[in-house]
Amino acid sequence: MAIAIGLVGFQLQPVAAAETEVEGVMSFANRQLNKPFRLGSEGLRRYDCSGLVYRTYLENGLLDRIGGSRKLARGYYRWFKQRGQLTNDPRKGDLVVWAKRGKRVSHIGIFQGYNKRGKPMAVSALVNPYGVTNHKVHSISIPLKAYLDVKF
Repeated sequence: MAIAIGLVGFQLQPVAAAETEVEGVMSFANRQLNKPFRLGSEGLRRYDCSGLVYRTYLENGLLDRIGGSRKLARGYYRWFKQRGQLTNDPRKGDLVVWAKRGKRVSHIGIFQGYNKRGKPMAVSALVNPYGVTNHKVHSISIPLKAYLDVKF
């Protein structure tokens, strides 16, 4: 009986670790809200969209989950696509990319889950005057391209 309890606890450890990682990612991203947009910036006072993603995963020791280095939005998309990590079922902490039809990916953010009305939400750095903000995935002027599965 004591062995079974030990095994159950062991099996839950990876799930608890993944939840802690997601909480860390979401907590850091949300603490950046209202910081201004600046092209090429990766924090801690200003961000562009890919800089926010990079800094969020760097601060949480999770750069290996998103390619190990700073990339542009299209570079993150390409890295995830090459690994078969696009998803239609995003979870908190996954990435969101946007692109105009027939064009390259041009924006990236972090998936936050669903609001009370069931709408998908993201946090991303939008051009000023918005800066880092929470917004509906489908409320910006660029259409959703894909969700990128970070594998929590």
